[in-house]
Amino acid sequence: MTLRQATLSNGIRLVTEARETEAVAFHIYFGCGGRHEPDEVVGVSHALEHMIFKGTPTRTHFQIAQEMEGVGASINANTGAERTCYHFLAPAEVVPQVLEVYADAVNNSLLDDAEWEKERKVILEELKMYEDMPRVWVSDRLGTTMFNLQVGIIGDRDTIGSIEIHHMRELMERWYRPENAVISVAGRVDHDSILDLVEKAFGERWQKKGPLPTLPKLPEKSRQRMCSIVRQTDQVNLAIGFRAYGHTHPKLAALRLLNDILGGKMSSRLFEEVREKRGLAYSVGSSVDPFTDTGYVELKAGVALEKTVEASRVILSEAARLREELVPQEELTAAKRHLRGLILVEEESAEFAGRNGSTWLLEGRVRTVEEELAELDQVEVEDLQQVAQEVFRDEELTAAFIAEKDLREDLAPALHI
Repeated sequence: MTLRQATLSNGIRLVTEARETEAVAFHIYFGCGGRHEPDEVVGVSHALEHMIFKGTPTRTHFQIAQEMEGVGASINANTGAERTCYHFLAPAEVVPQVLEVYADAVNNSLLDDAEWEKERKVILEELKMYEDMPRVWVSDRLGTTMFNLQVGIIGDRDTIGSIEIHHMRELMERWYRPENAVISVAGRVDHDSILDLVEKAFGERWQKKGPLPTLPKLPEKSRQRMCSIVRQTDQVNLAIGFRAYGHTHPKLAALRLLNDILGGKMSSRLFEEVREKRGLAYSVGSSVDPFTDTGYVELKAGVALEKTVEASRVILSEAARLREELVPQEELTAAKRHLRGLILVEEESAEFAGRNGSTWLLEGRVRTVEEELAELDQVEVEDLQQVAQEVFRDEELTAAFIAEKDLREDLAPALHI
């Protein structure tokens, strides 16, 4: 395994990781996502991601897909709050051929108005799909309630309806720049050969245009303490959030371990207390969601309507216990082993390309597996308690829930820590 870095002639950063596999993952990241968008057209980054593969002056959408998939490649893209990634996975021997087609799509997309009118309908259907998945949608609503609509990525019906092609072009002009891009490749690759290929594909297309605009700050306080979505559902989907740390925060490793202990696995405290001991939920857990400058912890469960208040109190009592009591050393050791295992089993090329590219883009450096493991190893039980005391605070609590009735009045007394 060899990790190498370079910079193209126009400033695009390149990182390659050679691995013993025939699969090659190619990712190109742009530091542009929901947080970079004007309020009135939230979702334009996601819309642009959809439109990139809709055709070029020399290839139709079908030809782009056919030429790449016909040689065994798979293509996709995804948008986040702070970055957009276009990527493919292909056998090593066809990477030059696939990259030529892929670069044409990314560099020369037509961004046609008529195609956008069709794709707008597709995205509205995608929005309906998320809304029909309450376990997913409640997390989206929690994030947007804690921060703003931009964190939710897709937007809403009003903003999707307001997006036009010129908004996509303006977004690209503003944020799709060499100094705001990282190419990450992992698999059976030769660094120098990849450098030559991407220099030809992207070195001349994207030119520097001066300093990047400043990333808009996220609101320091939630718009409201509780977000209620009333709809017919067989259970209440509840999400409780606390503001936390960003990608480069020195205590993020401790927060990840704290989260693992609280709700990150089947032997976690939430799983044991809420599901196994009390039978209050089938699905319960927690997660950490960092941005570049801030982030949040989400505690989440799906419970019966009549058990919502009890479940909320139990969930928050487990978080509060982490503030008040030191975690036993053996529990911290088990959490370190668990996270270490999750990191080390990520053996696919796409995992390494994603890790290397996203950390360089969002954290300003390629953070290796060895560095991440070392950060986890340094965490002590006192660090966990300090993080719990900083994060699990009543004034930072925000909740979202999807239920057949408005539960704000019922839940208000329980949502305290």
